[in-house]
Amino acid sequence: MAKPIYGGWVTFTAHLSLKYNYELFKVGKRTEPNKRDYGYGIEYKNMRIDDLLEKNNLLITAVDKHYWKYLYLFPKGTRLVIHDPTELKGKDNKIVELLDNFEIITIRKTVQDLLLNKYNKKSTFLYHPFYQYPKTSESSDYYSLSISRIDFDKNTDLILKANKMIKSDDKKIQIFGAENRLYVHHKLKDLEFPKYWHGKFPKTLPLSYKGKDLLNNCHYIIDMSIIKGDGGGTQYTFLEAIYHNCALILHKEWVQNGDLFKKDYNCYVVGYTDDIGKEIADIINTPLNNKYKSIIKNASKILKSHTQVKWFCE
Repeated sequence: MAKPIYGGWVTFTAHLSLKYNYELFKVGKRTEPNKRDYGYGIEYKNMRIDDLLEKNNLLITAVDKHYWKYLYLFPKGTRLVIHDPTELKGKDNKIVELLDNFEIITIRKTVQDLLLNKYNKKSTFLYHPFYQYPKTSESSDYYSLSISRIDFDKNTDLILKANKMIKSDDKKIQIFGAENRLYVHHKLKDLEFPKYWHGKFPKTLPLSYKGKDLLNNCHYIIDMSIIKGDGGGTQYTFLEAIYHNCALILHKEWVQNGDLFKKDYNCYVVGYTDDIGKEIADIINTPLNNKYKSIIKNASKILKSHTQVKWFCE
């Protein structure tokens, strides 16, 4: 029940559907006889809200303001996933008004704590479900990558500043993902963004570009996410990186909101100086060493919780 076709909501829904063979529906103006392509090898079906409500065991994987008007129609106890605090913002937010009508599921403990402390709403914490898709043998052409959205909360400008200080052209961070054009215009126009941005990658698992697996043989994934009231846990960009043995470089404002990620143990962490770009560049400029190998090994332990988690749809 959301309009975005890229990002965490979409990836979450794909992994959930693939992992548990769960049927996927979208609220539409009419119930269509045929299914449509969702991406990631999944199909969905548009369905009128009254037809959809006749189904049992409904789980709402995401909802934005365009679909708030349908929330009051769902039976009490319907399961609803809340991904991050931004979903609870806004004037006359219907999710907030109707929290007690739903069984809320959170996928990061920071969001679970926020719901309890701010809204007095108990929720169930479950790890992101991760579908262990088949990997390909094709190696990527990239040493370091950013595979997040290009947006204010992703701080892509820090990555482009790092590129100015990465010595080898082959190691400079290449950027993939859907862009917020307002952010690009105001924050990236003087940072050679077009030189490093390769556009959106197709919605496939594994992530691919020009027929090659983007993450195979990639060494670093850089994600500078900072979301107020959120952090500490995982995102799908993190899990995909770990699945492909790529080391994560994360911002301390994310890491310090939880205890899952630990600096120099299962990830690299930056954000301790006024020149974060240089901190990132220093990591990438350093030859791969035993510390790098140890981080890769320790990070792999994180994935187990996400591959073995039991969701309600089994």
